[in-house]
Amino acid sequence: MKIRRYASAAAALALTVILSACGADGAGVYVQSVSSLSGMGGIAPGDRFAGIVVSEHVAEIEKDGEKTIAEVLVKEGDDVKEGDALFSYDTEELQLTLDKQRLELEQLKATIENYKSQITQLERERDRVYGSDKLQYTVQIQSTQVDLKESELKQKTKETEVAKSEDILANATVVSPVTGRIQAVNENGTDNYGNPLPYITIQQSGSYRVKGTLGELQRGGITEGSTMKILSRTDETQSWSGTVSLVDYENPTQENGNNMYGMATDEMTTSSKYPFYIELESTEGLILGQHVYIELAAEEGKLSGVPLSMAFLAYEEDGTPYVWAENHGRLEKRTVTLGETDPMMGTVSILEGLTMEDYIAFPDPAVCREGAATTHSDPAQAEAPAGNAVVEEGGVA
Repeated sequence: MKIRRYASAAAALALTVILSACGADGAGVYVQSVSSLSGMGGIAPGDRFAGIVVSEHVAEIEKDGEKTIAEVLVKEGDDVKEGDALFSYDTEELQLTLDKQRLELEQLKATIENYKSQITQLERERDRVYGSDKLQYTVQIQSTQVDLKESELKQKTKETEVAKSEDILANATVVSPVTGRIQAVNENGTDNYGNPLPYITIQQSGSYRVKGTLGELQRGGITEGSTMKILSRTDETQSWSGTVSLVDYENPTQENGNNMYGMATDEMTTSSKYPFYIELESTEGLILGQHVYIELAAEEGKLSGVPLSMAFLAYEEDGTPYVWAENHGRLEKRTVTLGETDPMMGTVSILEGLTMEDYIAFPDPAVCREGAATTHSDPAQAEAPAGNAVVEEGGVA
């Protein structure tokens, strides 16, 4: 990953060297973003994501689709304890259903007794006849015995239905099986795309992890195994460390960028967000549902700070390193603190004095001076002949 990033920086440097005289025509000294020169894109050590503390264990409560909900006793965000009431079924309807099932069961029992009596009577009559008449009685007895067996099977099924209805009626109020926080109450039973959802989802208290999201343009910037730093939003002295355990590309959420304008949603106006989860080394001081910041930590064995090509460094006579940085549209000498170097890639880590948001110029003494005007416009694009197409990265000219 680092080789690719620094290779991108080397390519950017080659272009900058070619255009180093860009300020000679008075248009301003061409400055480029440190993030693009470092090849880090939009994710780098120090960049922040919004995160939330969630439970590693989730309880999903289903409802009986054949029953009517009378009352929902909780809402999203409520804290519940094991045994707390969540919702209740309509007991009036349940009682009517149970009464009907009990009546049907009694009717089946009466039918069974009737078949048994018929069989007994037919057997007595068969004993008093001979020849073909006896055979007719035997056939009739066997037919009645089949009807008896069918009714006995129906009785067992109906007894099961009655027992289930009695249990539901006795437990018409559904309670929480765990202690935690209500994450969602899904009245419709499906999400916006028709996928089935549990009626109530509860984040169980205890084992916490942190959830963040990646945008489409950030895919690959965070991977499973990446070291992350978690920061409190209210107390800058509080922080936690963890490792990304899952980047869930299989279950993206969709966001419509045109909703604010009332435009219709389609696949061309939506963007995907991908959740990722961080397993924490310690959860002390965290609470369920707490909002936090997430940073990509410097990985062990790799450069920390801001990686930059050494060709962008200049030195004072006493050896102090500096870069030509933009400050409100003007160039300034900015002293930087250097960290580790990578001679093979020709890069150095800038520990202080420079951030990914800064813009810097190639240190060409012919154009770089204190207070010189700056420009973000690429001279190569400005000087391109009319009609020439811009070839994107990976394209074929």
